[in-house]
Amino acid sequence: MAEDKIQVDVLTLDSVQCAACGYMMESMAAMPEEVQKLIEYKEWSIKTKTGVGKFMELKGKVLPSIAIEGEIVFPSIIPQYEELIDEMIKRTKNPELVEKLKAARDVGFQFDKIGENLDKAGAGKNTRVDG
Repeated sequence: MAEDKIQVDVLTLDSVQCAACGYMMESMAAMPEEVQKLIEYKEWSIKTKTGVGKFMELKGKVLPSIAIEGEIVFPSIIPQYEELIDEMIKRTKNPELVEKLKAARDVGFQFDKIGENLDKAGAGKNTRVDG
């Protein structure tokens, strides 16, 4: 992770087959471009060894969950746009990012690039293991 980005981890069962998990990933992917430039997020499906490892590392208890900067903030709660921004602001130590997030706080979700952003985050790419 670059120091100039906020790390967000989305713990899921599987964003393709679990509706709540998909909505959790979409809440990140629907962030406007101004916010997308400030964050780095990834889906961690517990259907994979690395996903289970991340779940344990973050001390996850329920799915889906969102962790910001290594702290689970939304355990099984799909956040509103303003809640996501507010929690990112609380957890970043970079004053420049705080100002940029505050400026973008009133923009709201933007759904026009959601597919592109989900693809960029790898949503659903590593959640299925066939024999």
